[in-house]
Amino acid sequence: MSIDERNRYFQELSRNLRHEGLIVKPETEEGLLPVELDGQRLCLALDTGAVRYWKEDVADDHRSAVLNRVTDVAKITAEYMRQMEAAPQLTASSLTGDYRLLAEFNDTVLAGHPSKYGVQFITWEWVQDHTALYQGNYYGPEGGTDSYAAAKRSFAVRSSLIPRSALFTPEQLTEVYRCIHETLESRYPITDERKKCLESAAEQIERGVPDLDERVGLSNDKELEFADEMFAQNSGIQFS
Repeated sequence: MSIDERNRYFQELSRNLRHEGLIVKPETEEGLLPVELDGQRLCLALDTGAVRYWKEDVADDHRSAVLNRVTDVAKITAEYMRQMEAAPQLTASSLTGDYRLLAEFNDTVLAGHPSKYGVQFITWEWVQDHTALYQGNYYGPEGGTDSYAAAKRSFAVRSSLIPRSALFTPEQLTEVYRCIHETLESRYPITDERKKCLESAAEQIERGVPDLDERVGLSNDKELEFADEMFAQNSGIQFS
């Protein structure tokens, strides 16, 4: 990796980590990127997409969970930045600026557009004998690595690589996650095999929906409000 490539990667990674609420310090003389949580050292990011940390810095569950998220963000950022560096320019009529062709299948395009705010991702459809692009769906850059994940899903569905019916929305996954935990926390007897299967499904959803805690909280609040309304209606006193 050249110095310029490393600088671009660290700039993009810094933006994505700040999007997660973390503090990113200037690059060290050793070429490492310090990351802090709550004003304390959490880890060091390498230009390879890996991170380096000390056990004492991630001793509790919260800091360990944040480290896992930093590791995921660094890995994903490194993945698409390597693609951006190697991808050819995307050329089409009426398209101006720096757009890189990341993937193409079945007349569908996934492109990356570097900007001063971060990388934006777009899916398009080829028209007019592959000379023009149509119906652009834009993702980010303000969404961090979530924008990249959303763009990949859009490309997979629009290009028919994956049928739309095979993908669950974040809202659906949130409710599935709640149902899983309601089952696991209930007194209803389940086999060890089923318990392990449900636990692994819950962990997979946790990795796939970054704002899952917030979504679960909102879902719970709406259900409590609904329950209060139903209770008020059913317990009302009527006189005749």
